[in-house]
Amino acid sequence: MRVVRTMGSLEDAGRLGDITAFEAECRQATTLEQLKSLLDAIVHQFGFRWFALVHNVDLKRTTRKALLITTYPVRWVEEVIDARLHLEDPVHAACAKTVSGLTWDQIGDYIAPNARQRSILERGRAHGLASGFTMPIRMRDEPDAMFTIARQSDDKISSPDLLSARLIGTVAFDQARTLLGPDELAHVPIALSPRQIDCIDLVAQGKSDWEIGQILGLSRDTVHEYVEGARRRYGVRRRTQLVLRAVRDGHLNIEALV
Repeated sequence: MRVVRTMGSLEDAGRLGDITAFEAECRQATTLEQLKSLLDAIVHQFGFRWFALVHNVDLKRTTRKALLITTYPVRWVEEVIDARLHLEDPVHAACAKTVSGLTWDQIGDYIAPNARQRSILERGRAHGLASGFTMPIRMRDEPDAMFTIARQSDDKISSPDLLSARLIGTVAFDQARTLLGPDELAHVPIALSPRQIDCIDLVAQGKSDWEIGQILGLSRDTVHEYVEGARRRYGVRRRTQLVLRAVRDGHLNIEALV
């Protein structure tokens, strides 16, 4: 009997082949930057512009399993930090109530967004993030990881795209965990003093140098030197970039970026 393959089945087979090739390439990656490049390529291949892979753990407990890989617009990430938007992120609030994830137009099916949460969605849209899909990756005795793909258009995300995203996110997360390993990070962290970490933690909360000084019992000039000294060590110009580097190196709680 002759088997007739439809155009749809051919496309599905090609997509599965692409994901299989992606998995093989991921296994060859030796750094998180290589993994990020592979993720960026396949996300674009399937018609999306951005992605984020986050493992939400408390870095203050010195775990080395923390993970943050994203191609989100830098200015959007900075705005999230500066305005503390992560505290009421409607995408993650809704996703926490799902088993396999949701498209952003389904948020209202899981939570009733308040005015601030609706504003957060609009502010994200202003940076180009019009539609997306976010899925939880759950592990026993560990906080959820989250994988997101996003794009600039409002086009409906197809079922094949959703299935592909779930496979891609799982494959990428597994390899990222392998790269991080139990005792090693994929990069050498910058050493900071306890006082520098205290100050940067408060910077991430939107505090001014004067406010930080009042909280820690330090002069404004001393706080400024602690923060600027850390900024120089990382070689970054903005304090928001300093916060990002401090999170990456395990000095701050990654919840500030979720």
